[in-house]
Amino acid sequence: MSSVLDEKGVDAESLDESIVSGSTLAAIYHMSWPMLVQMLIISAASFADVYVAGKLGSETQAAIGICNQVWFLMILMTIALSSGTMALISRFWGARDYDSAIEAGRQSLIFSFIFGVLSTLAGLLVAKPVLSMTGASPAVQELSWRFLQIDLLSQLPFTLVWTCHSMFRAIGNSRVPMLIWLAMASLIITLNFTLCLGPPKLGIIGIALAWTIAGCLGVVLNLWLLRSSDLKASLDIVPALKEGLSPRTREWIWRILKVGMPTCIQDLAWVLGNFAMFLIFAMTKNPTATQAAWTIGFRLEEMICTLPLHALGASIGTIVGQNLGAKKPERASRTGWQAAGIGLGIEIPTAVAMYIFAEPIAHLMTSDPLVLASTADYLRIVGLSEPLVACWIILFGALTGAGYTKWPMWIGIVGLTCVRLPLAYILAINCHMGANGIWLSIAISSSLIGLMAIARFKSGVWKTQQV
Repeated sequence: MSSVLDEKGVDAESLDESIVSGSTLAAIYHMSWPMLVQMLIISAASFADVYVAGKLGSETQAAIGICNQVWFLMILMTIALSSGTMALISRFWGARDYDSAIEAGRQSLIFSFIFGVLSTLAGLLVAKPVLSMTGASPAVQELSWRFLQIDLLSQLPFTLVWTCHSMFRAIGNSRVPMLIWLAMASLIITLNFTLCLGPPKLGIIGIALAWTIAGCLGVVLNLWLLRSSDLKASLDIVPALKEGLSPRTREWIWRILKVGMPTCIQDLAWVLGNFAMFLIFAMTKNPTATQAAWTIGFRLEEMICTLPLHALGASIGTIVGQNLGAKKPERASRTGWQAAGIGLGIEIPTAVAMYIFAEPIAHLMTSDPLVLASTADYLRIVGLSEPLVACWIILFGALTGAGYTKWPMWIGIVGLTCVRLPLAYILAINCHMGANGIWLSIAISSSLIGLMAIARFKSGVWKTQQV
């Protein structure tokens, strides 16, 4: 093994064994605190978007909410790549199969560049038709199109950034992505205020420019730091390019996408469900206020409630993957339950606080009376489901780390479309509950997914998943 390590540049003495041995709580802490800080940093950048958009008016806030869904729709293949990359590299790293881990990283970098270019071009082609399907007002659609013409250019750099970050996390290094996001978010926040509210007065276009420029910075930093990591051999892509679309290359594509595509489809169901939800927003009494309230409420929920959950979910994926590779399935299971317990311990008091202080929290983001009232209702109603959302996000993260992604895909599709959308229409329109009916449908469907995640993780069928 030592000759392989020397050849590939992997330093055996520097490998972090805490993920596959010792205290499981220590492993969770080791991986999750940098992820939590990273999520807080990203949230601060998103908060700056909504805050600056609020200074530009409720139509701009509504446009930002719609554009986020379009951007997310176009980057779904990146999610498939990053999920597959993380699952494969973490499994190989846990098994100490460094050749396969490095090759998985190399192929992922090549695929991510290709998909980043294609998603940018596709986004520019379909953005206008997609915007016309949202039911937003003409003014909001025009603002959205102006934003997306710039923002979609960030698809390529962010595709590479997400792939590189999944590579770092898969080998147990979650600090590098945190530090890179610190640099990127600092730039985003500075440019948001400078370009949008400062002398250039670029308005919504300034927000798009901020993210695009920061994405380019992220690519430079990631490639620079990969060169000094144990995965530096993954940057040697020339042999793989010369090989072309050989049977071996096609096998790697299949292995990565076999794990990642179900996650991509699950997220696609979420995005398309949100677009369908915009049509229901348009049927409410005050559609623009409802759209703006959803944008603000979702961002606040993300910042207050779900950030630690996503940190735990992403962290536990690496831990589960490496422990399954190290032939320690029971340790993988134990860390999953411990992470879920930590999530519940965070979310129960957080949900109570969000219910009590919903109005003051909402007031931080808007002064529009209609938007303020609807945002406060969102926080109170959706907040009730947060403990089960914790189980959903964390245990789905564990299943993804195991490469067990088809079942979460089907549950996500059913919960986010077949349950959430009809229920939203019935409650909001047929039962005349308006926006509150939509918020209630979100809470109910999220709770059902959380309950299903608990049942499936408990079954243990994911422990034998092959990648």
